[in-house]
Amino acid sequence: MKVNRSRKYVVDNLQYALNPKSIAVVGASRYNGKVGFKVIEGLLNWGYKGKIYPVNPRAEKVHGFDAYPTVQDIPHDVDLVFIAVPAHIVKSVLEDCVAKKAKIVVIATSAFKEIGRGDLQNQLTQYCRDHKLPMIGPNLVGMGSPYLHFNCGFIPYLPIEGPVAMISQSGANLLAALGTSQKDHFGMSFFVGLGNKADVDFCEFISYAGVDDNTKCLAVYIEGLDSPEAFIDACKSVNKPIVTIKVGGSKIGVKAAFAHTASENEGTTDKFYDEVFEKAGAIRATTWQEFLDVSLALGLQPPLQGDNIVMITNGGGSGLLSCDHFERCGLPLHELSEISPGLAGRIRAYMPMFGSPLNPVDISGTASPIQYKGAFHQAIRDPKVHGILGSICPTAVTDVGAVVDIVIELHEMYKHLNKPFIMECQGGEECQEAIMKLRDHGIPAYPTAEQSVNAMIALYKYGQIKKSK
Repeated sequence: MKVNRSRKYVVDNLQYALNPKSIAVVGASRYNGKVGFKVIEGLLNWGYKGKIYPVNPRAEKVHGFDAYPTVQDIPHDVDLVFIAVPAHIVKSVLEDCVAKKAKIVVIATSAFKEIGRGDLQNQLTQYCRDHKLPMIGPNLVGMGSPYLHFNCGFIPYLPIEGPVAMISQSGANLLAALGTSQKDHFGMSFFVGLGNKADVDFCEFISYAGVDDNTKCLAVYIEGLDSPEAFIDACKSVNKPIVTIKVGGSKIGVKAAFAHTASENEGTTDKFYDEVFEKAGAIRATTWQEFLDVSLALGLQPPLQGDNIVMITNGGGSGLLSCDHFERCGLPLHELSEISPGLAGRIRAYMPMFGSPLNPVDISGTASPIQYKGAFHQAIRDPKVHGILGSICPTAVTDVGAVVDIVIELHEMYKHLNKPFIMECQGGEECQEAIMKLRDHGIPAYPTAEQSVNAMIALYKYGQIKKSK
């Protein structure tokens, strides 16, 4: 159901969705294959320290905890109620939640509007709104935060700590992002699946993320916007970068999105969403990989204040891929002589005579760590340079690890200049290890030229958005 703006009581209570002192799990099960079993297992395995109250009228104990027939029978206060029971039982559970004065409710249960039972979903939503009980869901996978050691849902693992808040309608894609977080060091502050988002909407989690200390960038996966105006207002009120990806716009995707999360896209177009995101000051990604890549960059690096980007590489091919992609994306590189008189001469001191001091700067395949350090040092220190893109191609003489250590050292030394520093490491296992180490030190790093260019362009777009506010 539509909301016209972020509701204060909802935003205030979202803290209990990610940091509750007590949780009631309705549908708690003694059987390993059930969602109600996995919810409690996940809470325990990932270090939740609050109180857990299983609700199961046919059990005395679940996971070693005393079980209760209903939420009302719990003799203690309850912050969060997680519901994993059949759809026809949910209304009675919500009545118990209201009577118990729970702070927030999460409905994992499916079989609502997405299968044509919109009236039932709306009835439950209106009941929650009438009693000012924020409801997340239904039809979702869960939520959590690595900073809070909180894993609530049927979710196999937490992401690593980092700057990106992931707000997603899709549980499957959210789980994919959590796996990417562990595998590729894509750090998250918190994550939430909204499912059908019958009550709590994007705008309210955006408002919450806007004041969350651990969140530096918001990544929002959208299948349908019921309240474009509320979305725009929430985004404009947040002084943090926001990346969106909108799916379900193709002819068959319209039907698939409704069947998945009851998202309605009839009568909307890509142009419509382009306009919404432009008004919101959000950066739109068009592929899942771009969505992840630019979210990471915006979470780790400052905005790019101008278009004077210097690329330094030991591989001419990497440089050509990059400069062509910059131009395709409408942000062509400038030659060093156009950026800053004398910069090319200063960098030439750190390359062989057959290197190229244009832009990209090719310090050649024989480049040593000292030559990398000198070239980076000259580019970063130049006041006319706005951002640095470095590239490593692992030749037989390239010491990838030593170059990575130099990049980390220089990034720390010159962080106060607020110049974005992005790395591309194209190669095998040693480059994958380099990417992970760089990301762990706050430097966005990628395995391809196009990914690193997309990240830098997003930083430029965000710089322009900030200037226009």
